[in-house]
Parts: sequence; structure tokens; C-alpha cells
Amino acid sequence: MTDPAEDREGLEQRILALQGSLMRAQMRSQAEALIDQHLTLAQFRAILFIHAHPGRPTAEVGDFVGVRPNIATGVIQRLVDRGWVARERDPEDGRVRLLSPTAAGRAFVDAVVAQVERDFLESLAALSSDQLTALEDILSTLGAAQAPGGRAAD
Repeated sequence: MTDPAEDREGLEQRILALQGSLMRAQMRSQAEALIDQHLTLAQFRAILFIHAHPGRPTAEVGDFVGVRPNIATGVIQRLVDRGWVARERDPEDGRVRLLSPTAAGRAFVDAVVAQVERDFLESLAALSSDQLTALEDILSTLGAAQAPGGRAAD
């Protein structure tokens, strides 16, 4: 008889591998956007962060991207030069620059997100209605487990 803990551990490892494969496949659209727009990964991550968190200072963008402040300034400058990011002085501290996406920056991120969603919907076409319902239940449970104070079902 097999040990249930070993069975679960093996199952979790197989799911982890499958999830990694799915993520890599989904990243193709993002990689194409990087190549098509001649963006570095740092620039791409920065525009995504600024799109999701407008009005944040350069230092926060640098922290998210994982680069030193002087490197973050250069990354941001290239996005400003493209017309994707606008900088304005923080009204409380004039030394700080707050960053927001321009209409062009929002359009770029929205287009990438839309392509990722189209690709994912294409993948979902391989599932039956019952499988989609099961996936919805699973993702809802995982989402609840990730919420503060959440707990996965045993």
C-alpha cells in the first residue's frame, strides 16, 4: 500500500510541473511583445507595474523590478522617451517623481493583456463544460486560499 502523504507529494509535484508548462506557454505573447517593441524585461515589468499602480514613485517601480534607483531612473527614462510614461512632481515632496502611464502606455499594456487572455481562452477550448466548471471551482478555492486569512480545503 502506498503512503497517502507520498501520493499527495507526487501529485503536487506533477501539478507543479504542469502549471509551469502552462505558464511558459502563456508567456509567449508577453515575450513577443518584448521582442516586437525592443523592450528589456525591466522596462516591460516597469510599464506593467506603472499601469497597475499609477501615481507611484520611481523608487517603488525600481523595488518591483528589482533594480537599484539609478537603474530604475534609466528604465523609466526610456519609457518616458517612448511616450508610455508621464512623470510629475509629488506635490508633497518636489524631489520625488510620480509615474503614470500615458494613453499610449495604457494601450500597449491593454493589448498585451488582451492577447494573453485570447491565448488562454484558446487553451480553454480544449476543455469540456464539466472540466471548465471543475476548473472554476478549483481556481476559486485557490484564490480564497491566497486571500489574507484564507485556507485551502483539506
